[in-house]
Amino acid sequence: LTGISSLKIKFNRVFGYYIAVTTPNLHLVPEERYIRKQTMTNHERYFTDELKEFEDKVLSARSKALAREKWLYENLLDKLNENLTDLQSTAEAIAEIDALAGLAERADTNNWQRPTLQMRPGIVIKQGRHPVVEKVSDEAFIPNDIHLDSQTRMLLVTGPNMGGKSTYMRQIALITIMAHLGSYVPAESATLGVVDQVFTRIGSSDDLAGGRSTFMVEMSETAHILRNATTNSLVLMDEIGRGTSTYDGLSLAWASARYLAQELKAFTLFATHYFELTTLPNECDGVENVHLDATEYGDDIVFMHQVKPGPANQSYGIQVARLAGIPQPVLSLARSKLETLEQNPALTRQRDNTSSEADINNPAKTTQQADLFQQLP
Repeated sequence: LTGISSLKIKFNRVFGYYIAVTTPNLHLVPEERYIRKQTMTNHERYFTDELKEFEDKVLSARSKALAREKWLYENLLDKLNENLTDLQSTAEAIAEIDALAGLAERADTNNWQRPTLQMRPGIVIKQGRHPVVEKVSDEAFIPNDIHLDSQTRMLLVTGPNMGGKSTYMRQIALITIMAHLGSYVPAESATLGVVDQVFTRIGSSDDLAGGRSTFMVEMSETAHILRNATTNSLVLMDEIGRGTSTYDGLSLAWASARYLAQELKAFTLFATHYFELTTLPNECDGVENVHLDATEYGDDIVFMHQVKPGPANQSYGIQVARLAGIPQPVLSLARSKLETLEQNPALTRQRDNTSSEADINNPAKTTQQADLFQQLP
């Protein structure tokens, strides 16, 4: 209509909609209808009453759409509130059906068995497996047993890193939880008494924002367990006392294990590399040693992942370090130092006279520690 071939209608957030006309075509602009809005280097910007009206409609459309959406949503909520109780009951039933159907499918697919629950305290599992590890592992999963009852309350678990201690402990906890929630379990059979709580002190992490070191986090978690576990609790303790000096750590681990065994009498799996702790069965009723088996083949180590009675005879730390990629010169130095430490009579006597063993064999000291246990909140 105007004869302006370069006429364009554009939009920006500052000026809204406008008509852009290049400088060579300004003489064609109908001045009675076009109102100048802004002058640019190579063109002029105009608007008309019709364009302004269109802009108002477009810009108000979004707010109107949001208002309409809000109105529709509020009306939907009003409709739902009329039957809220029935809807919540239906959702809860569907969620329960979904959970039970999922557990049933897994039980059938993975050959899980129905556990037996009893009032008598105890955790007896035959050929137990970890429900996740057995599905993701490329190797055949090795099942293991556990027998905890009124006569055996604590197992001291020793063995090499990577040997399967943590997996063994976690699978016992998972099977216990699964049985209590009504699921079949990954085991040949499982008979369990009522477990009121499951406590875990596994892994290492710090809390830098809270100003807590890894060792402080470990001790805080241990304190929570020692203050809250009961006779009917299942406690998993993995590597207590590793973040401080050897004697401090050993003493804390020994005292924690003894308190769990003698005072709380909680069902406990206590994994440790402190072989000094393996003397606890001689001092405390209800404590037994088990270990994860491994064997050396030349410079290599083969993990058997089989739980056997008795303590481990070594930790295979250097062999595991080699598997992790520690340089050979470092491994050779470590092996030489280990031989020196093991063969030095003075160091051996010093090791054998640690505060933990001295306390174990000192009746007066043991009585004093029992008194301290009674003072704990």
